[in-house]
Formats: sequence, structure tokens, C-alpha cells
Amino acid sequence: MTRNKLYGLVLLLATAGYFWLFFNYRDDNHSITTLCLFKRVTGIPCPACGTTNSITSIIKGNWVEAYHANPLGFLMLFVIIVFPVWIITDLLRKRNSFHLFYIRTETYFKKWWIAVPAIILVLFLWIINIRKNI
Repeated sequence: MTRNKLYGLVLLLATAGYFWLFFNYRDDNHSITTLCLFKRVTGIPCPACGTTNSITSIIKGNWVEAYHANPLGFLMLFVIIVFPVWIITDLLRKRNSFHLFYIRTETYFKKWWIAVPAIILVLFLWIINIRKNI
């Protein structure tokens, strides 16, 4: 993926994430049950289900509740804060350090001894999500 496409995509997704979090942070009634297409079709939560609740719990200072909603919330909150700042810094300084990070990370996860444990971790989180929602 080219640098400009990557930067545009990440900034677009982060902005959408901010809007979604703002909407959900203000809506304590949780009027929308889920946007997860996988859960709507199968009735089974995906590994990322609960991430929005996790992030809003972190913002509200409820760390334990955030962990129970989905541990991925901590990582996702870090990503939507750090990545846009990193990209904007790259653009202002006319650098491509985020793009190089992306390329290195993609290459790193192509190694089986990294990919397999990562897949096992995601499957483990998925099993936890399924058991919580039964």
C-alpha cells in the first residue's frame, strides 16, 4: 500500500472511530445493540465485540469493566490516539516513518512463529467473547 493511501485510510478510520466513540460515550442507553456484521449474521460475537464498551469504560476510568468488556480496547485506544498523531507528525515533517513501521510490521507478521501465536491469541479472545455472551 502506498504511503498516501495508508495515511489516508488510517486517518479516515481513526476519525470514524472518534465519532463512533463520541456517539456511544454520550448514549448510556446503548440504543444500537451492535454494528458487528458477523454477530448480526451468525448471532456469535466476533473477537472484537465489546471493544467500544471497553474503550468508553477506559475513558470513564472503569479499568476492570473495560478489561471484562474486551481487553483489545486498551490496544485500540492506544492505536486511535497514537497513529493519527504519528501520521500528522510525518506529514508535517515530510517523513514516512509510519509507513516504514507498517511495512516492517507486515513483514514481521508474515513469519509463522509470529503469526501463529497472534492467531491463537485472537482465537482465545474470540472464545472468551463467545462464552461471555452465551
